[in-house]
Amino acid sequence: MTDDVELSIRDAGTGAELLSTQTLRLPVEIGRFGAENVGRITAGDGRVVHFGDGYGTLSRQHLTITGSTDGGLVVTDLSSNGVAQLAQAGSAPVPIGRGGTVRMAPGAMRAFETVGLQVTVCSPKQARVDAIGQPLHLVYDSSSTGGLKALDLDGVSIVLVAGGPDEVLMRRRKGPAQEALDGLNTEGAVCLVAIGPDGAGGITAICGKGDEVAHNRRMMETGERADMDHLATIEIRGQLLRIMSSEEGKGLSCTNTECRQLNPYLPGENCRYCGQRLGDGTSYWVHS
Repeated sequence: MTDDVELSIRDAGTGAELLSTQTLRLPVEIGRFGAENVGRITAGDGRVVHFGDGYGTLSRQHLTITGSTDGGLVVTDLSSNGVAQLAQAGSAPVPIGRGGTVRMAPGAMRAFETVGLQVTVCSPKQARVDAIGQPLHLVYDSSSTGGLKALDLDGVSIVLVAGGPDEVLMRRRKGPAQEALDGLNTEGAVCLVAIGPDGAGGITAICGKGDEVAHNRRMMETGERADMDHLATIEIRGQLLRIMSSEEGKGLSCTNTECRQLNPYLPGENCRYCGQRLGDGTSYWVHS
């Protein structure tokens, strides 16, 4: 079970930031407090964060966020005036209903609207042992088809091998990523990165050659591992490889050419890596 959650709040009408992104210990409760109806967030470690006053329509116990056994989050509506989950652009918000819940997989981001507030919640990005029951795919630009191609990672690892100074070749091997990497190294291949099962229920990327591979914009060192979950990106020699879940759906690509990372499909939010505002740009969809 995860311990923390990332949370931010904006004015739903103007988009003005009321509370910058906070990392808070679970469980988290959002509500109002005192005669001035102060907006208050209480975290599991006793930390209290205020985000303004005059919120008379906010219930004293309005919304809670707790951890789930699969490593994700559970958002519960306890309010009198209702909480709705924001859907994709052009779709109406979906009311949760008092006592209702929304479950979030590890790495997922969701936006909720309630009494004039937009609350954005991000589940931790680490893959969890019990969470990889969902269909995960490795998505990349295929030169043979001229479009996106998805490879199933169920019991299979993908290893990128240097075929020359600028050439990258893809090799598929059964079994965990470490076994695939070790096997190709034994064969004399120059392995750049292996992506596949970690042997414990998750998906991992293992760097085979330092200063060649970036995970979510951060360069990796030789032998370093990085947990891979929905929308995580590996960049190598100009190629982008994404991890996507057919259960979570499509992502929104940042148009900043120095970034190009995938984000949850929430147009109008800021990129979680570079901060640039996201438009309705390139999106990706994977079907199981």
